[in-house]
Amino acid sequence: MPSIRKKGAQASKKGKVKRSELAWRNSYGWVLMLLLLSGGIGYLSYQETLLPIKSIQLSGSFQNIDEDEVASSLQQFIGAGFFSLDITRVQKTLGDKPWVEVVSIRRIWPDRLRIIIVENKPVARWDSDHLISDKAVVFRAQTEDFAQLPEVNSASDSASQILRFYYALETRFGTLNEQIAMLRKDSRGALDIELENGLKIKLGREDIERKIDRFVAIYPQHIYPRRNQIQQLDLRYSNGFAVAWKIEALQSRDEATLWGNNNV
Repeated sequence: MPSIRKKGAQASKKGKVKRSELAWRNSYGWVLMLLLLSGGIGYLSYQETLLPIKSIQLSGSFQNIDEDEVASSLQQFIGAGFFSLDITRVQKTLGDKPWVEVVSIRRIWPDRLRIIIVENKPVARWDSDHLISDKAVVFRAQTEDFAQLPEVNSASDSASQILRFYYALETRFGTLNEQIAMLRKDSRGALDIELENGLKIKLGREDIERKIDRFVAIYPQHIYPRRNQIQQLDLRYSNGFAVAWKIEALQSRDEATLWGNNNV
């Protein structure tokens, strides 16, 4: 009986050795296959003339981007190898163009590129040479073609910060049926606003929310009826405001008459 167990143990041991050898050979086969595959891909990636790019399909909504100019800048990539083409270089070539927001590039087997371009969507003028997009990206453009957009600029905040502030104020002024034509913050953080009706508002740099609340409260009764006679409101005072009247308004009557019997 003991000898039988011993023979059985030896047979089992031999079976384990064979299975181990088979597993090792399978593993070796997979490693060899992966090495060959990676080597083949590496070889193809360095072959500039193998499977050259023959056409580039360009699409997008080209409202402000010159499609012909973009197509011309892509001609340099015609003939590049399908595998060796430097996608990062293509991305940079297009991404450096002012109006380009997003570029999507895809290889189409065996010899095509598909490129989709998304334009920046301007929501405001940043200065005389730049616009600001809905993603708070400041980019160079001919702003005279967008005179209908508000001017939003800050020397102390980022573009995203001042744009968020503009949207918040636009909502507040919207309750008064007024729109912002200009919102500007200087390097000290002092805020100036101009409405589309021409009224200028100086808010300073402190207690902005409280001053806006005060303006919204007094505007319907005290400011709106005289909006065409007022040049500027100065809300930098803690308990009141100063009014700069238009010259023609003062020429026709004195300031007390302009306010009538209303106490502000």
